[in-house]
Amino acid sequence: LNNMTQNSDSQVELPQPNESGDYQRTSHRYWQVVDSDPNGLNCRMGEYSIQQIQDPGSKVELDIDNWPVVGALKQGQDFEIYLGPSGLGVLYDKQLQPWFFVEKSEEESGPSNCFVRANSSFVMPVQPK
Repeated sequence: LNNMTQNSDSQVELPQPNESGDYQRTSHRYWQVVDSDPNGLNCRMGEYSIQQIQDPGSKVELDIDNWPVVGALKQGQDFEIYLGPSGLGVLYDKQLQPWFFVEKSEEESGPSNCFVRANSSFVMPVQPK
């Protein structure tokens, strides 16, 4: 018997980052913080709703790196990202850096509805629970 087939239905293939460590567009929802900063991984949000940001005609300037920090996710914390209408999970800022929109985080106190950098220095994909 091939053992591969027994395990394969419970595991999904996880997205891989590019050479810069950035994750590209992905339909994978489940992620974990790997950032070792004791203050946690900054989660940022501007004064707009995700709907306004995603509107194809949007005039929102995606300077996400300079948006206010609204919370921090701790190392080891799991979170789910919002995939959006396109189902592709990543939003590029004006510097063309990819960000994930955190839809919900595991812990009650964890931030949600804010952006974290989609980079392997900060986050990694995990298997769905």
